[in-house]
Amino acid sequence: MAVHITVKQAATKPLGEEMEFFRQYNEVLFNKLGKKMLDLEADNQKLRILDEELRANESRIQSISNNLPDGMIYQVIVKADGTRKFTYVSDSVKQLHGISPEEAMADATRIFDSVHEDDVALFKKVETEALKTLSTFKVEVRVKDPSGGIRWSSLSSTPILMEDGSTRWDGIELIITERKRAEEALCESEEKYRTIIEQMVDGYFEVDLAGNYTFVNDAESNIIGYSRDECIGMNSRQYQDEKNAQEINQVFKRLYKTGEPIKSLEAEVIRKNGTKGFNEVSASLIKDAEGKPIGFRGFTRDITERKRAEEQLRQAEKNYRTVFENAQEGIYRATPEGRFIMANQAMARILAYDSPEELMEGVTDIAHQIYVHPEERRNVIELIERQGFAKNDELQWYRKDGSKIWVCRTMQVVLDENGQPLYVDGIIEDITDRKESVDRLRKALGGTVRAIASLVETRDPYTAGHQNRVADLARTIAREMGLSGERIEGLRMAGIIHDIGKISVPSEILSTPKRLTDLEFSLIKTHAQSGYDILKDIEFPWPVARMVLEHHERMNGSGYPNGLNGDNILVESRILSVADVVEAMATHRPYRPSLGLDAALEEITRNKGLLYDTDAVDACLRIFKEKGYKII
Repeated sequence: MAVHITVKQAATKPLGEEMEFFRQYNEVLFNKLGKKMLDLEADNQKLRILDEELRANESRIQSISNNLPDGMIYQVIVKADGTRKFTYVSDSVKQLHGISPEEAMADATRIFDSVHEDDVALFKKVETEALKTLSTFKVEVRVKDPSGGIRWSSLSSTPILMEDGSTRWDGIELIITERKRAEEALCESEEKYRTIIEQMVDGYFEVDLAGNYTFVNDAESNIIGYSRDECIGMNSRQYQDEKNAQEINQVFKRLYKTGEPIKSLEAEVIRKNGTKGFNEVSASLIKDAEGKPIGFRGFTRDITERKRAEEQLRQAEKNYRTVFENAQEGIYRATPEGRFIMANQAMARILAYDSPEELMEGVTDIAHQIYVHPEERRNVIELIERQGFAKNDELQWYRKDGSKIWVCRTMQVVLDENGQPLYVDGIIEDITDRKESVDRLRKALGGTVRAIASLVETRDPYTAGHQNRVADLARTIAREMGLSGERIEGLRMAGIIHDIGKISVPSEILSTPKRLTDLEFSLIKTHAQSGYDILKDIEFPWPVARMVLEHHERMNGSGYPNGLNGDNILVESRILSVADVVEAMATHRPYRPSLGLDAALEEITRNKGLLYDTDAVDACLRIFKEKGYKII
C-alpha cells in the first residue's frame, strides 16, 4: 500500500518521525524508479526483437529481390512536382535495364523513360487512378531493353502518402515477354481455329453432358435447320425422333464411360421445317483442367444426298440383279487372264452348265475351253484395251459337252484407277440357229456371187484369179485392223467380184500385151461404175455395190470414177484398194511380168496417207512383214 506524505507534514513532526518519513518517501521513490527501469528494459528488449525481425525481413527482401531472375523490386519517391527518385532498387535492375542500382537511384528517369512511347499514357493513367484510391495498381507495358529490343514488363506498385506531401511507391517489375508471346501465339492459334471452324463445310458443335448445345458454327446450324441463337441451350434430342435419340444417347454414354471417340455415327434428324435428313457425326470428350469430362465436341456432315444416292444405288442394284438373273442373254464378267468371276443363269444355260457356280469353277482358261479359235480372245482383248470395247462380234464357242455354238458377243473393258485393265464385261446371245440359217443363205449367195464372178472369168481368166487373191488379202487386212466378222465377210464378197464391171470392157483391151492408149484406158476406168450398175439392185447384207464402185478412189481425191477423198470413202473400199494395188503389182499380167512384192509394198508405203488409207497400209505391212502372209 503506497504512503503519500507531503514535506509540510514532515516539518511539523519530531525528528524521529521525520527520519521515518524520509525513509518511507525514499522507499516509494525507489520502488517507482525500479518499476520504470524494469519497464524501460522490457521496452528495449522488444525494440531489439523488432529490430532483429526488421533486419531479417530486410535481408530476406534483399535476397529475394537480388535473386529474381526476371524481375526487380524498387521503392521510389514521387514529389509533388512529379520528380522521381529511387530510395531502393534491387541488384537485378542491372539485368533488366542495364544500369547499376546506384545509377538508377542517381537518375530515375533512365528507367521510367524506357517505357515504350505508345504505352506511356496507359502507365500514367493507371498510376493516377491508383493514387486517387490509394490502391495497388498493375499494368503490362512494353519496355526498351538494354540490347535495343522491346520486351513486355508487368509493373505493380502500392502508393503511400508521406508527411511532406510526396508519395512513396513500393513496387515490383517482372519480365513477361515469353508469357505475352505465348498469349499472342495462343490468340493467333485460337483465331485460326475459330476461322477454320467458322469456314468449315462440316458442322462443328459443343454440348454439355446433358446434350445441350453450348456452341455451334454456321454450318451446324444450317445442317440441323435452326439458327445459331436457337441452337444455344437447345437439347440435341429436340431434332431427333425418340427411337433415334435413345440409340444416340447410348452411344454417347459409352463415349463418356470409355473415352473412346465416336468416329462415324449416322443419325436421322428432323429439321425445324419438318424435313428429314441424315447426318454423320464424330465426337470426343471435353475435359476440364483436372481431366474430368464436362461435355462433348464433334463434327457433323450432312449425308442426306449420299444416303439417297445409296438408296437409289441399292434399288438400281436390285433392278440390275433382277435383269441379270432373268435376262435371256448371257451376261458375264471375266479377268483379262481368262477366268469368269461373275455369270448369270442364262450364261450357264447357253454353255450347258447347270449353274453359274459350276461355270465359274469349271472354266479356268476361257481362251482354250470356250473359244473354238483361242486367238480370237487374244485379239479382242488387245482390241478393247486400245478402244475400250468390241461390239457384236460373231464367233464360235464350245459348250460343256464339246459341241460348238455360234454367239454374238459384245465386250467392254473396266479399268482400275491407274488405267490398267481390271476385268472385262460381256454379253452373249446364242445365234446358232440364226447363223445356220444365214450360212445357208450365204452359201446360196456365195454361189450366186461365184456365178457372177465366173462371167468375168469367161472373158478374162487372169481377172478371175486376181479377184480371189484380192478378196483373201483384203479379208486378212480387215481382220488385222479389228473389223467385225460380219464386215470382213462383206468385204470378202466384194473382193471376189470387185472387177465384175470389166465384162463391159472389150476382151482384146483386157488381154492386150502392149501399153494402153488413153482411149483404151478410159474404157478400162468405166469398169468400176459398170460393176456398181450391175450390183446396185441386188440386196446384199453388206454395201457390196459401193465397195465395187469405190475400190479405185484415192485418199487425196485423185482416183475414179467420182474423185472421192478421205472419210467420204468407205473403210472397206479403202482396204480393197490397198489389196488391189498390192496384188496387181506382185503378180503376173498378160501385158507384163510381176513387179514383185517389195515394189508393191514400197508403193503403198510411199503413198501412205496420200493415196492409200494409213491404217490399211500399216495393217497390210504387218501381215506381210511380221506375220508371214503370202499371196497364193
